[in-house]
Amino acid sequence: MSCSGSKIPEDTDPENPLWRFACRFWESPPTQQACLDLQTRGWSVTRILSAAWLAASGHRFSGQESQAVTDWRSQVTEPLRCARKYITKNNPRTAIVREHLARSELEAERIELALAYQALTSDLQAASREETTASLARNNLLRAAPETKMDNETGRLLDTLARELSILAKGDNRPC
Repeated sequence: MSCSGSKIPEDTDPENPLWRFACRFWESPPTQQACLDLQTRGWSVTRILSAAWLAASGHRFSGQESQAVTDWRSQVTEPLRCARKYITKNNPRTAIVREHLARSELEAERIELALAYQALTSDLQAASREETTASLARNNLLRAAPETKMDNETGRLLDTLARELSILAKGDNRPC
């Protein structure tokens, strides 16, 4: 792991449309569970949320991720997550440390999504008008996959996310 550091561009906006979408999408318990289950299978939740946001916006996900996002995740977000998971839950002696790590992990994810938003909006690819949100979501999620082989459980999780995105798309678009 390199510790050389990277300057986050000053115009990186943590309160961007991708973050607001992620907050709304995450309100759904089936979405949360599907994302976390996919994460344990090696998926990036940022890639999942990016693919879903693009689908909700009528755009295709190329499957490409900026190096800044990948670097931030490997150098900041994942080490914070690993440290948080290392500390057992419900231990009063370490609860405050775990709580601080959880908050820091969430803020790191927020920056990760801000970096993804900057990269995604520089190369938007419109989908065909005939493609449904669920179909576009499924195709985008397949492009977000860490590998091309999928088992039935992964397919079920992707279907859950596509369904939840369709429900969200039909609902309101209030900010989180």
